[in-house]
Amino acid sequence: MAAVILIWIYVIITTYIMGFGVLHFISSWDCMKKSKPVGKTTGKQGKPYVNHFKESNIVSGLVVVTVYAQFASLFGGVGLVANLILIALCVSIAIIYRDELVEDLFHSGHIFTVDRNGLYYFLIFLLMAYGTSHGIMHYDSDLYHAQAIHWIEDYGIIKGLGNLHVRLAYNSSAFPLSALYSMSFFGGKSYHVMAGFFALVLAWQCLDLKNIVRRGHPVLSDFARIAAIYYLFTVFDEIVAPASDYFLSALVFYVIIHWLDMNIRHEKSLLPYILLSLTALFAVTVKLSAAPMVLLSIIPIYKLLHNRTEKTVKAFWLSVLMAFIIVIPFILRNILISGWLLYPVTFLDFFSVPWKIPKGLAAYDALEIKTFGRGYTDVAQYGDAPLSQWLPEWFSKITGINKLVLILDVVAIAFYIAILLYFLIAVVRNGSKVEKKFGQSKIFDLSHRSMVNIADFLTIGGTMIICLLFWLFSAPLIRYGVVYVWMTAAIVLGRVFIIVYNRLSDKITVWIFRGLVAFLCLWMLYKGVGIVTEDAKRANPKYLYTQQDYGHYEVDSCEVEGLTIYYPTSGDRTGYEPFPSATHDVSAEIQFIGNNIHDGIKSIGE
Repeated sequence: MAAVILIWIYVIITTYIMGFGVLHFISSWDCMKKSKPVGKTTGKQGKPYVNHFKESNIVSGLVVVTVYAQFASLFGGVGLVANLILIALCVSIAIIYRDELVEDLFHSGHIFTVDRNGLYYFLIFLLMAYGTSHGIMHYDSDLYHAQAIHWIEDYGIIKGLGNLHVRLAYNSSAFPLSALYSMSFFGGKSYHVMAGFFALVLAWQCLDLKNIVRRGHPVLSDFARIAAIYYLFTVFDEIVAPASDYFLSALVFYVIIHWLDMNIRHEKSLLPYILLSLTALFAVTVKLSAAPMVLLSIIPIYKLLHNRTEKTVKAFWLSVLMAFIIVIPFILRNILISGWLLYPVTFLDFFSVPWKIPKGLAAYDALEIKTFGRGYTDVAQYGDAPLSQWLPEWFSKITGINKLVLILDVVAIAFYIAILLYFLIAVVRNGSKVEKKFGQSKIFDLSHRSMVNIADFLTIGGTMIICLLFWLFSAPLIRYGVVYVWMTAAIVLGRVFIIVYNRLSDKITVWIFRGLVAFLCLWMLYKGVGIVTEDAKRANPKYLYTQQDYGHYEVDSCEVEGLTIYYPTSGDRTGYEPFPSATHDVSAEIQFIGNNIHDGIKSIGE
């Protein structure tokens, strides 16, 4: 735990400074400034965006640092040198923006001293550090996550690495980030603390749920936070593993909750919506299943181009440039590791490189992922099973509260369609009047209480539904898409609840609100006791100062052109060491492109 805390302090410092510097630089651009009237006849002048959400510096820093780590991996191992360069960049930013940084830190410190906020943040920090120090190591982490991170630490990138171990072709930006902060260059062990750190940021964001008592009524982001808190309780004993699923879910929860918060605050600046859209795009580089998240960019694109000016067009193209910078290192890593643009997507076949994973193997791998997600292990028998066969069987295997939430998702989709039709009918009947009110959300604003405007609700709700359906018809394993399962119901049904709630009399709403708060308190107490009870089974005093290591397995070895490669004597996992490893003897399946492994690996035949 102590080791996790020390690394997290370093992560917070570096990501905060990097995020602050980049956000301050972007917000200084004239095209990104908020237009503010300065007089009846004098027109408008630009006003820099003021960041109201201090965790945005850390999240933006995580995006920037991850992109940096991916670029660094293209040129060599991501270890000591990469960290020294990162520190140098942070020092430079701290010097350049020293006055603004001091002011921002002073303001943040003031926030932490109000209503014991600092104490709450600190206690959550300690709790999540403890959870990250030990727990259940994800099966895939010992199968390939650990080896993928090890390769990045030592080599950065190896052409055709997926030919050694096909799972190593599953590129995720989470792995270079994990390698950057693994501290393996100290010669001890490779720490895996970043999945827990993403969970920490989400937990800090969920802390704002306490404001429901002060506010006296629920808002839509409260329901999203409740779903996120449930998720954090569920994975608390798993975030010790560097699985990309945890990075992605925490990131999607964060983006949606932050977007709802800004909408409820009636945020008028375009910049934060642009930045959140870029963060949603970044989520796709963590895991391709988040591809529909890019639909959130519809909102800032519409606002930029609907009444476009030279300023908004410039802001649009600069946003496109930033999106390109985020995506390009991920794409390059895909091509170099597998020879495919987006492995294992085989219909995007643009390259004929020596290290390319054979198309047949890639297609089978994609089919295996889909089949496994549907609850089958026999690809030959069930790989092409029709919807009428696999969907009922898949649903019957879902257990517990997830089955209930999936049913609520169906109800939520029906309500969403009804709300969408209501809106479209209103547009047809009222024409331009509705279009003028579109951005101000007059439709469904039934009281003085905060509501998310209809444009953002339809976009966010629709995005979650499309994400849910994309997950369902690709690889519907619950842990792959739990964030979509929970957020779809939370957002749509939460909206319906608030609409009904706002129509009730004050006498009734007082008791409903008290009941809701009481339920939340009892529920969190129950889940907290459950965590303590479960953790007691795995408690070990040594994890108070260090972190649980990857698994260790008995291995054998083979040789490929003088290089020793290890593989398990049983099963398919090897953990972080020994290195390099494969799932089986690959001596007859691969060879080096040049004189050694640095030149790349190619497959022998298909």
